[in-house]
Amino acid sequence: MSYNSMSSAAEEAVRYAVANGPNSPNPADAKTIEGIAVAIAPQLHLSCTGCTGNPGSGNVTATWVTDANLPSRQDAKVVITYDYNLKIPWMKKATLHLTATSQMMASQ
Repeated sequence: MSYNSMSSAAEEAVRYAVANGPNSPNPADAKTIEGIAVAIAPQLHLSCTGCTGNPGSGNVTATWVTDANLPSRQDAKVVITYDYNLKIPWMKKATLHLTATSQMMASQ
């Protein structure tokens, strides 16, 4: 469930980013894009650079990268990392290091 939440948060944040790409009238900056991901999955207590709130157990990073197929275009990329503490009564406690990445070409 945590992985699904972080995956959905990455997808929604990258959708927001491509709709507000670098060539749009109001381009989104990394802080805003990361804030979208944090807001989508509040139960994960994610943190990001420049976001308000307490540091959480996950990290969100939004970047603009050059598209490998179209060097004149940029892709929005959102990466979320999250440490999930696995607690099963009959098993030794463990931490799973989860990562979700979403990348899409900016539409504008």
